[in-house]
Amino acid sequence: MDAIETERLLLVQWSDEYVDDFAALCADAEAMHFISGGRPLPRENVEVILGRTRAMWEEYGFGPWAAIEKGTGRWAGRVGLNLLADWPGDDKWEVGFEFAREFWGRGLATEGARRAIRFGWEETLLDRIISVTRLDHLASRRVMEKCGLTFQAEIPYRGTTVAWYATDRPPDTDAEEDRPSSRA
Repeated sequence: MDAIETERLLLVQWSDEYVDDFAALCADAEAMHFISGGRPLPRENVEVILGRTRAMWEEYGFGPWAAIEKGTGRWAGRVGLNLLADWPGDDKWEVGFEFAREFWGRGLATEGARRAIRFGWEETLLDRIISVTRLDHLASRRVMEKCGLTFQAEIPYRGTTVAWYATDRPPDTDAEEDRPSSRA
């Protein structure tokens, strides 16, 4: 798959070229505040996460992208459609985003997430895309709202209470029949 462009990002298929960058993000206690309660993730956990990412790309032909800042060519984070296999609802494809702290507050998560949602409508049979975050992660919730996702509920998930959001396929979009569906 060629890179997908936004105004300021190149979204490229995940590759092991970005493992150290993602591991550094996961080692940043502040960046992990809403993910692990501020505990840096050990390298073994990072490898498990990235193993799932590689598996998504192999099985479905898409997954979280590496987000590269166009102006500098630097890795900024990860954004894209992510399969939450353990999600209790029927729709398990999430738009997710994790960016290195130096890229926070610049609208890059919103820009990348909007493009991921558009990709979902144009390139897959997904009927609904969800997004999940801790209740108190207000910045993440704002990104979800700016991307057109609407609040659904607060539910227990992975040992905490989360807010989950969703957006449904617009009626004027049709995907080709041989593309992955929203239920895995």
